Amino acid sequence: MTLATISLKPQRPDRLRHPWVYDNEIATIPDEGQFENGDIVQARDSQGRIQGLGFLNMNSRIAFRYLTRNPSVGIDQAFWQNRIRQSMDYRKARYAARSEMPQAYRLIHGEADGMPGLTADVYGKFVVVQFLALGLERWRPAILDTLAEVTQAEGIFERSDSTVRDLEGLPQQSGRVWGTSPPAVIELEDDGAIILADIINGAKTGLFLDQLENQKAAALEAKDREVLNCFAYTGLFGLRCAIQGAKKVTDVEISATFNQMNKEQWERNNLSTKHEVVTENVFDYLRELDSKNYKTDMVILDPPAFTKKRSSREGAIRGYNEINRMALRLLSKNGVLVTCSCSHHLSLDEFLDVIYGASIDARREIKLIQQRFQPPDHPISLDAPESGYLKCLILAVT
Repeated sequence: MTLATISLKPQRPDRLRHPWVYDNEIATIPDEGQFENGDIVQARDSQGRIQGLGFLNMNSRIAFRYLTRNPSVGIDQAFWQNRIRQSMDYRKARYAARSEMPQAYRLIHGEADGMPGLTADVYGKFVVVQFLALGLERWRPAILDTLAEVTQAEGIFERSDSTVRDLEGLPQQSGRVWGTSPPAVIELEDDGAIILADIINGAKTGLFLDQLENQKAAALEAKDREVLNCFAYTGLFGLRCAIQGAKKVTDVEISATFNQMNKEQWERNNLSTKHEVVTENVFDYLRELDSKNYKTDMVILDPPAFTKKRSSREGAIRGYNEINRMALRLLSKNGVLVTCSCSHHLSLDEFLDVIYGASIDARREIKLIQQRFQPPDHPISLDAPESGYLKCLILAVT
């Protein structure tokens, strides 16, 4: 079948291998009637050379998404089956040292796995999917059937309730799309901890799977410490700290719903560690503690992304500076700060600069214990820097 063609403008060297082409990077598009938004087309560079095949959606700022650089590859059901199986093989290789795969992990990480706009997370016997690109819609049956086969899932639940769908000209939607419906709460075991996930109404797809390994690493600093865990969500950072011997854990989260799950999760783990759950805005709570000259041994900051676009970076930098400055002021001598950023538009170097600036403002000295990123089930494609977004710093504070 002859595919419609787009022609690209001359591209900067750093854009040549990127899987996205923005609308202002396209010189010509097919004539009206030759394609529909979401169709697969071929891309040619400014010299007329074929660069690959992908989705075209002129309603989106990201107008073209590469699926393959090989123009002889057919985009059909077998293509999606192969990509999903390759994605599973990659995860199995990463977790080969374990006796079995973890019960909760990311199976498909969009562009980093060669499936732009697609996310699939596994939670025990259930898979949660997000279809965030128009071009994926016609391939739903092939994708869902293959996910079910590869994971041996009982059910697949869709959480395409992201604003990214709006940018693609798609309605947000959520619900069961294959097999049986998931329970209200899924119970999982992970390295000795019982964790609860609400994949129907929880944040993201149920859990922040990208932080599971960072939670365990941070908890190794918690023994015999009082821990203040901020932006706690369902409290997994605090739970891990308690398992590793923390004296007390205080979880601060603005959502009463998430805090209730936190309490239920704590009870399921039968922990005797002192535990306080605070339903309050973290910024307000930290200001209140600072005004009272409160001190603690360890502070964990895992906020939502303060910026999702480059134009709001300066405000995000001020926000990160403020919470880290207050956290540093609250720490006792020889305390530990665990601070995270999931804002892609704030680079690692910029984040380090923010934390260093906050330490100067708070008049505290810091040493970097660990510099951590995403776990191996959230691979980072060097062609797509956006696939690498998470920064987690563990710092000693004197």
